[in-house]
Amino acid sequence: MRDAAVHVPLALLNSAKPVKDGEYTHFLVSNGAVVYRVHVWGVVMHKYEGDGYVILSIDDHSGTVSVSFFSPLPPDVERVEVGDTVDVIGRLRLRNDEVSIVGDVLKIVGPKVEMLRRLENLMFATDHYDDPWAPLDMAPAAEETAVSEPHDEEEIEVETLDLEGDEW
Repeated sequence: MRDAAVHVPLALLNSAKPVKDGEYTHFLVSNGAVVYRVHVWGVVMHKYEGDGYVILSIDDHSGTVSVSFFSPLPPDVERVEVGDTVDVIGRLRLRNDEVSIVGDVLKIVGPKVEMLRRLENLMFATDHYDDPWAPLDMAPAAEETAVSEPHDEEEIEVETLDLEGDEW
């Protein structure tokens, strides 16, 4: 049976420790999860194409990881370019004492998905992943803020995500 792909910010992968489990190597990440397959996202920083393989370096603003794809290549791998935002599902591997990913699936995604993934990373960083609707306690205490002049409240326009659109 195939292991589920676990969403993990790249910052957690950088410090992952390998754990031998029979013939497989799983990885213990700093939040205590043991993972084998991951679902990550990132902006493509570098792309190297070889004979029958492609190696991407992706960055999700919390860390960077190398993702390798081997023949047969997923369809989007050949057309991905530096600067594209991608979703990747793959297996963790240890290469030269660094955690990397052997990719199974790659999808080029738009800016709305990138914003969604950044918010997911924020939930990880603030321990709100189990309860995403819990209030974020990020405001400084009243005694820590400087007193400022009162100002008129402005109306802020917020764009909602169109989950039906082609940009996903």
